[in-house]
Amino acid sequence: MHIVTGAAGFVGSNLVAHLNKQGHTDVLLVDTLSMHKTKNLAGLQFEDLISPSELLDMNYIDRSDTVWHMGANSSTKETDWEKIYTSNVLYTRQLLTKCNTMVFASSASVYGDNTDTQEDPANEAPKNLYASSKLICDNIIRNSIVNKIQSWRFFNVYGNRESHKQAIGMGSPYTNFVKQAKETGVIKIFEGSDKVQRDFVCVEDVVHIMYDCLQHDESFICNLGTGTTYTFEYWAKLIASHYNAVIEYIPVPDDLKGIYQMYTCSDNKKLDELINHDFKSPDQFVEENL
Repeated sequence: MHIVTGAAGFVGSNLVAHLNKQGHTDVLLVDTLSMHKTKNLAGLQFEDLISPSELLDMNYIDRSDTVWHMGANSSTKETDWEKIYTSNVLYTRQLLTKCNTMVFASSASVYGDNTDTQEDPANEAPKNLYASSKLICDNIIRNSIVNKIQSWRFFNVYGNRESHKQAIGMGSPYTNFVKQAKETGVIKIFEGSDKVQRDFVCVEDVVHIMYDCLQHDESFICNLGTGTTYTFEYWAKLIASHYNAVIEYIPVPDDLKGIYQMYTCSDNKKLDELINHDFKSPDQFVEENL
């Protein structure tokens, strides 16, 4: 059986869709379901949906199962360490005691402002509690006795099934800019967005790579990005040209200054050893989906 935590979320629901495409319907969904996320389950085939606490308490996990641990408190603005520790670190540690095979959603935010993103502890310098929680999990993974655990450090993932994240102010530029363009004809971006470069990776590529790399027997921690950067302004212009929208530059709020990375780009040496994959560009994705 495939057990997917965060199954109604962005990456989780796309993963379940990919599992279905590969012929897997023996999927157990684990999620704290909300009204914002219910539409992500449309069209998916699965056996049941349970809460995260049930997964631990009711002995659902068989040692032969693959646990795809995509669920987490993903707020980069969270300031309550006890809250994020309980949901991200403690829960992951508890899952590791019950399974032999896990695929884990880590984050490139563990690198902080470092431009060297090779998967090396010397490059790790998280800037917020969320990133710190992911780094702690990766350190637990490095010393885990689980037979196989593959940790993927996601860069800036975008794509379909993420509209629910807008309700908590965490949608990608793609989703946020499309919504603004369609509703108001104006895309608002922060001043200096031409200087913020990120490695944006399509969620379809993310789930495809994770699934295909499960065939490898070894455990690892690996980056999952394209190795190419685009600015927020690039995204704004791309979406604006499609909807004939205008772009408005606004000041960066004080509470957001200094907490986000200005530059992210995946070092793909390890990824290239695991798989040969052609990534979809933002232009390709927009052409196919809008």
